[in-house]
Amino acid sequence: GELLVGLAMPSAGFQVGSVRGREVVLAKGFEVDLARELATRLELRRVRFVNEPLFSTLLAAGRKDWDLALAQISVTPARAKRIDFSAPYLSADQGVLVRLDLKRPTSLAALRSLQLCAERASTGGQLILDRIKPTRKPRLLENPSKLSYELFTKRCDAIVFDAPALAVLSRQAPDRYGPLVGRIVTNERYAIALEKGSALRPRLNAALRALAADGTLERLRKRWLGADTAKLPVLR
Repeated sequence: GELLVGLAMPSAGFQVGSVRGREVVLAKGFEVDLARELATRLELRRVRFVNEPLFSTLLAAGRKDWDLALAQISVTPARAKRIDFSAPYLSADQGVLVRLDLKRPTSLAALRSLQLCAERASTGGQLILDRIKPTRKPRLLENPSKLSYELFTKRCDAIVFDAPALAVLSRQAPDRYGPLVGRIVTNERYAIALEKGSALRPRLNAALRALAADGTLERLRKRWLGADTAKLPVLR
């Protein structure tokens, strides 16, 4: 059997690879390895990855052409009306990564006057609108890869995105970006997205429990994501 996995690339540490058409080749990262481990537990011999260019497509109601999707998808009541979720596999907050040569913001108030950027339809984008309430209209982009480019070219002063991914990005290219200044507590739980009513859900949850119990989940987290972002200062 085969497991077909939907991704929303790229996301540093979580999922990277080359896209040919929709097919992802040379895929690697925390969520990629997690999908492979799950396939093994489900006794499926092959895993294929497809890319959804728009993150919002993963969250839309209706039929899916993949079995499950992994893309740092936070569980929310609104999303749970449209799709089914597995048990969570990671907890995280939002992080704030600033451009080079910017005075380090240490509070939400200090972020308000900045040009903020986030991914459209994401927790970070909603957080900017609901809690930071910036004086400048934030830039909400469809593709997370554009976020890092906009920060590097200084079209954004700061990006608000998943803290673990920003920590990896910051470590990989410290000369391209300023520091990861802190986190905004959101207590998100990342879970696997499934089509409503998917028969895979109970088997997937059993496999996730087994991967957590035998230490596989923590081993993958340390390998791909490194230091625990819970130690970052909290921006209030």
